[in-house]
Amino acid sequence: MKATQLKTACRNNGVIFIVFLLVMMFSNHANATCNREDVEFYLSKGFTADQITALCAAVAPARETPQSKQLNSKQHSDSVVVDDSVLFLKRAIKAQNIKLNSDSLSYTQKNCIEYGEEDLFGFTPKVCPTVKYIILLKGLEVTETGKKYYFYGTQEVWVKSTIKREIIGELKDQNPEEREMILEKFEKGDETAIPVRDDFSLEKVKQVLQGLSL
Repeated sequence: MKATQLKTACRNNGVIFIVFLLVMMFSNHANATCNREDVEFYLSKGFTADQITALCAAVAPARETPQSKQLNSKQHSDSVVVDDSVLFLKRAIKAQNIKLNSDSLSYTQKNCIEYGEEDLFGFTPKVCPTVKYIILLKGLEVTETGKKYYFYGTQEVWVKSTIKREIIGELKDQNPEEREMILEKFEKGDETAIPVRDDFSLEKVKQVLQGLSL
């Protein structure tokens, strides 16, 4: 009697081992939902080896380790900071189509450019095209803050970075000679002034931009 029971137990253990091995082979081990006890339970309920393998192959939510919890917490914190920065800059920057992502800040605004010679009344030809600015955040440096004309005018935060400028419409209303003169006067280089609304703190805008440049 004891010999029969021993053979039965050995056979059951063998089945359990084979099924468990199949589960490990056909499931992603890191994400397998079943352990040996689960396999024993399913066998006791009459499930076949194929059915158990299919059940256990389902991807389970990854178990959080202290390190993953810390990383997830940091990622969530960083996401909140970025979201707050996007909202703040969209309100603070005095421009249109303001967009902020992990790489750059972009916006459009009217940029008036005087070109050519003065007329008899002392007026210089002027054009005010819409210009799209794309400012890379990596390595961005805030160089100055203040009013456009020192004591009055639009608030500005001067930044230094890799900057791309695009004139919307490409000055199609001007003739080739005028376009050439305008482009000679058009802002170039790695510095520009970001316009800021009067009811926002220049120091706060400076801090947010510097934080995004890290």
